[in-house]
Amino acid sequence: MESTLPSHTDVLIVGAGPAGLATAVTLLTAGVKSVVVLDALEQGQNISRAVVIHAQTMEELDTIACAAPMVERGIKASSLLVRTGNTPLLRMNFTLLKNMTRFPYATLISQTDTESALEDRLNALGGRILRPVSVTVIAPSSDPGATGITATLADGRTITASYVVGADGARSFVRKAAGIAFRDPKTNEDPYAPDADTTSGWPLIIADVILSPSAAKYVSESDLSTLLGPRGFLLLVPLPPLKDDPAQRRVWRMSCPPEPDNVNPPRLAYLQTILDAALGKRKEKVTVEEVLWSSRFRARSAVADSFAAKMGSGTIVLAGDAAHVHSPAGGQGMNLGIRDSIALARALADILGFPTSAPAASASSAVSTKSSTKAPKIADGVDARLRAYSDQRRAQAIAVIKVTKLMTWATGLKSRPARRVRNAVGWVLGRPKKIEKRMAFRLSGLPAGVQVASDAGKSTNASISGTARGEKTHQPKETSASLQNGAAAAQNGTGEAEKVTDTGVQA
Repeated sequence: MESTLPSHTDVLIVGAGPAGLATAVTLLTAGVKSVVVLDALEQGQNISRAVVIHAQTMEELDTIACAAPMVERGIKASSLLVRTGNTPLLRMNFTLLKNMTRFPYATLISQTDTESALEDRLNALGGRILRPVSVTVIAPSSDPGATGITATLADGRTITASYVVGADGARSFVRKAAGIAFRDPKTNEDPYAPDADTTSGWPLIIADVILSPSAAKYVSESDLSTLLGPRGFLLLVPLPPLKDDPAQRRVWRMSCPPEPDNVNPPRLAYLQTILDAALGKRKEKVTVEEVLWSSRFRARSAVADSFAAKMGSGTIVLAGDAAHVHSPAGGQGMNLGIRDSIALARALADILGFPTSAPAASASSAVSTKSSTKAPKIADGVDARLRAYSDQRRAQAIAVIKVTKLMTWATGLKSRPARRVRNAVGWVLGRPKKIEKRMAFRLSGLPAGVQVASDAGKSTNASISGTARGEKTHQPKETSASLQNGAAAAQNGTGEAEKVTDTGVQA
């Protein structure tokens, strides 16, 4: 992999967030060395943003030797709990997935630490990120002696690539350069268009805070908790202490509706009001002692019309937020993006003559999804493996958009009668163990019918390290084989097989 800008590369990755980094690491692990990663920022993410890694994402990360440091750094959450006051409504119990994954939990870890682990692996494989570097033009190569796509940088330098990966976020420059439309599957509108309705989407607050030690008495430090109170919902996620905090205090992610007067950043007093309303009267008060970081934003949903397109003799492919965005409900976004990237990198490696032991997507792969939104036909000339990648990952993105919209709507109900009905339905649905497992399964992203060996929970990094040497190792089939097999049976809480879609709520 290049540490200085060459004139040509096989794969140019624009964006060094989790999606771009996972693409680069997977390519390098497969043996592809002609890879360049560019990022416009001087340094990586220094705020938490995405904070949950689900089981299937961890399975995929383990194939590129990145799971172990994330598991070690993060908190293993056994459940996602939904409650109102002291009344539990729903529990999504990840521990019930122990026969389906080596990671029967949700790993709670800041995006900063996730990116750090991916970049450490990138560096160990000989890769580097070139930053700060901005791309200003992407066009078919005009050099008579070159083929592919030429990217022009802000300082005038150019680089030509056979494949350009757009991992540059929701307002992706790469996607726009390729002329790929980006729109909400329901409204058909682009939420990021210059003339878009700025009031569209769900307004939300996210904040990383320090709570008083009394919080541990009323909120689990080993679960994700959604508290439904009279002031709306409050999501509380425990996170590891900051590495540079001498007191090593627990960090909490708060997410809730915004202040009525749209104050940004949110005030500590408002966060305290939401916390008080969600927890109700307690013997010992829980206080917001410090706000480390906060932001107000609108959760919008959109998906690219295709994740792959020809540009001259080269190909542009999209991954992560450049391909799809949606509500953060359920912690699905970064998971979907990382798994996009690993699937994409396997397909590219196969095309470039470096097949991995996990089969790349094939043109005959069948996607089992109940989505009614059909992907537009991709232009002729796109490799069949990239066409399959686009079809499969786009279908999964639409499925996630539908579910996260439903989750956001349900938690955001404002009228008291509607909340009462929601709570009553949640209480009834939340009783059976079968439901606990099914909901956890859908959030986990695991492919239907997956089973693992009896050494569940053990890291396979030693065997994965051998992958580059051609040794056989376990590889999750979510990106290929499971999609080819279509809908399969997953074990329910009673041990009986029930039919589910292959994608479920996979992220």
